[in-house]
Amino acid sequence: MSIDRNHVTEVFKNYTAAYDLSDPKVLLKVEHTYRVAEFCDRIAGSLLLSEEDIDFAWLSGMLHDIGRFEQLRRYHTFMDKYSVNHAELSADLLFQDRLIRRFVEAGCIDEGMMEMVIRYHNVYALPENLSDRERMFCDILRDADKVDILRVNCETPRTEIYDLPEDAFTNSKITEAVYSDIMNERNVDRRNSSTGIDYILGHIGFVYGLVYAESFRLVKEQGYLDELLSFRSRQPDTVRKMDLIRQKVEGYVQGNL
Repeated sequence: MSIDRNHVTEVFKNYTAAYDLSDPKVLLKVEHTYRVAEFCDRIAGSLLLSEEDIDFAWLSGMLHDIGRFEQLRRYHTFMDKYSVNHAELSADLLFQDRLIRRFVEAGCIDEGMMEMVIRYHNVYALPENLSDRERMFCDILRDADKVDILRVNCETPRTEIYDLPEDAFTNSKITEAVYSDIMNERNVDRRNSSTGIDYILGHIGFVYGLVYAESFRLVKEQGYLDELLSFRSRQPDTVRKMDLIRQKVEGYVQGNL
């Protein structure tokens, strides 16, 4: 048995139709899903994987945020710290409530590995005990997700994503722990993010977590990272630090192309 992409897409459309498609936040996650799946396909293809493995990677992109819609319905926010871990919810809906069976037949995929890939897609760092194959599929999805989140942060008003007024971004200062992570080429630890600019930097810092060269090429092609790095602050200290961050991040990306 193989993954039927047309069937998966149709099931996804029917599933999301049960939610308020007039809500920009719902549409945001629908579009995000399609793009992450596309990027998973492209990254997997760049690794010269088999057609079956490329389909598996694509499917992980289609399923990874399925819990976002229920998160929004229940809690009216996408902020996990104010609601629920969306990756855990996605995995629970798919593999505990058996939503996965709507998308693929039993035996079609390694469901244990797919659950792992989805459940771990938003963790700060992957567990050390993963097999090379498990880690590869986790990394493909995590890279694809990070690449498209850069777009989301540019095309969608920040006030809608973070439920904060614009002033909370333009007048905020960078938390020292967040600045340290960025300047030391580390993914930003979200537990340390407390201001508007911290949230933006948390997503800029995604580039430090990218694994594959194709992911860096996607970032460069899109141009959204450059847009985020051009954020205009009204705080002099933030302006100064953003100049240094821009130099650091641009150099890192260039070195990984």
